[in-house]
Amino acid sequence: MSGSRIKVTLYNRTFKEIDMSDFTRITEGIFSNRDDIVEVAFPEGVEVIAPNAFENCRRLEKVEFPKSLKSIENEAFINCLSLKEADYGKNVTVAPDAFKGCINL
Repeated sequence: MSGSRIKVTLYNRTFKEIDMSDFTRITEGIFSNRDDIVEVAFPEGVEVIAPNAFENCRRLEKVEFPKSLKSIENEAFINCLSLKEADYGKNVTVAPDAFKGCINL
């Protein structure tokens, strides 16, 4: 069931799919300090991006959020210097510092 996987594009253009038993919450720090992630697509069902989940992912350029998303928490994407696209919709609660240091947003 590919609908319940997080799709990650790495810097060398390979793809990685991650199965999660409980993917309603992307856990704290799960992808922090990864220099090889360029793009992430979350499956439907993800509701929360926890604090610092993608902290210091300096090559991350694009994030695709699902319609099910409810909340992006503190510093979830802090210092993602290359992030250019993050369309999370209107009904999402976003911490004031969720995208701190994302100079290209």
